Amino acid sequence: MAFVGDTLERHARLRANDEAVVCGKTRVSWQDLLDETCRVEEALARHEQPQARIGISTREPFDAICLVLAVARSGRVAVVADPATARFPAEELAASLSFRFWSLAEIGTRADSPGPCRNALAPVDPSGKRPEPPDPFYIGLTSGSTGQAKAFQRSHASWLTSFAACEAAFSLSRDDRIAVPGSLSHSLHLFGAVHALHMGARLDLSAVFRPRSVLQAMVSAGSTVLYATPTQLDLLVRAARGAKMHLPDVKRVLLSGAKWHSDGGPPADVFPAARFHEFYGTSETSFISTRGPQDPASSVGRPFPGVEVDIRDVAGRSLSTGEAGLIHVASAMIFDRYVHGGDPDTRRDGKWLSVGDWGFLDEGGRLHLLGRGSRMLVCAGVNVFAEEIEAVLLAHGAVAACAVFGRPDPLRGQRIVAAIRATDGAEAPAPDLLRRHCLAHLDPIKVPRRFHVMQDWPLTGGGKPDLVVLAQRVAELEAVA
Repeated sequence: MAFVGDTLERHARLRANDEAVVCGKTRVSWQDLLDETCRVEEALARHEQPQARIGISTREPFDAICLVLAVARSGRVAVVADPATARFPAEELAASLSFRFWSLAEIGTRADSPGPCRNALAPVDPSGKRPEPPDPFYIGLTSGSTGQAKAFQRSHASWLTSFAACEAAFSLSRDDRIAVPGSLSHSLHLFGAVHALHMGARLDLSAVFRPRSVLQAMVSAGSTVLYATPTQLDLLVRAARGAKMHLPDVKRVLLSGAKWHSDGGPPADVFPAARFHEFYGTSETSFISTRGPQDPASSVGRPFPGVEVDIRDVAGRSLSTGEAGLIHVASAMIFDRYVHGGDPDTRRDGKWLSVGDWGFLDEGGRLHLLGRGSRMLVCAGVNVFAEEIEAVLLAHGAVAACAVFGRPDPLRGQRIVAAIRATDGAEAPAPDLLRRHCLAHLDPIKVPRRFHVMQDWPLTGGGKPDLVVLAQRVAELEAVA
């Protein structure tokens, strides 16, 4: 039997005084991490029913990680969220999902517990049961590109299988020092953090994502692996170049959350010894594919071992190589279900799952991602993926970030507009220049009719462009225009 967090005793026995977690001034050994986790387990056993849902705030990253491990090990379910996020009001979520937020500060009072359990090798739950692989242990929150709250549930087995796939694909080991600079409310960062500790690697956390501070912490810690979204990587690289910093200890950079459009290739001046691994996956599917150095940049690589991919048309018929359609995935890593809200683009068909992404497989078995169906624009009867236009705009040297939207148009159905953030230190590119750049790479129908320059670029807690906020700003600017 295996479950998330079942390796803590072994790591504490073998490396008791080695550092397990570093977060700012907080430095915690493996033995202290085990003691604190056991203390939380004891409190949960006294105050919560088995399989209860436990709310965990991500404001204090170390506290959040400790709580997640204790909840998982005790057979309960962690609802991981940032209660300050306006899109997911804490009171509404707690009522809808039947949980209450816990914190380490409260546990001493709640538990009335005898203290740390240095020899806690036996279960502390009164039922004497540890979780089984199919049991749920984690509920994450996401809004995707719609802004509507949805909560997805994952099992121990799905993450344990994902752990093994990650270690094999990216050659990770317990000797690594893994930096996770983003909010743990985002499943990519929480996965990286929990996997690091499950594997026995040291975890380097950042309480907030401030690029210069993150870089300094990574240099000080000697981090060897970085988890990041493409947007976070771009911000880190620009900050490093501005401060003339380089990070020679980093051996792996793991990128996901959006397609990585690397202008000029990997930033070897900042990460001179790093290999860059782009992987494609979602909160619902976990890993789907990863792109190797020999795979074209236009693809998201080949499926992970154990992952099946089928491309289907809207009627559900499997398509041939090179034909674009809805991506369907089957693996042991996919999620259980939505426990709050849902997504009309997410559909199951037996073992197969689609989250509404469109793409195609080439003759080499590589997957090419076109975009999310919910972001598809219909302009003059032509289906246009916003992501295709964004990729072209990001290839322009003066564009640091962009997002493409459709606005109602009586003639075309939708007219295409773009929000742009100019590269630091560069003047905002003139609309005519951007239009000519797009015309050189896109059909005229796909070229945005208007470009809105924004220097204040909102990001989600997971480090991706906040499309909901950007869409609202674009709508306001369009109304004025």
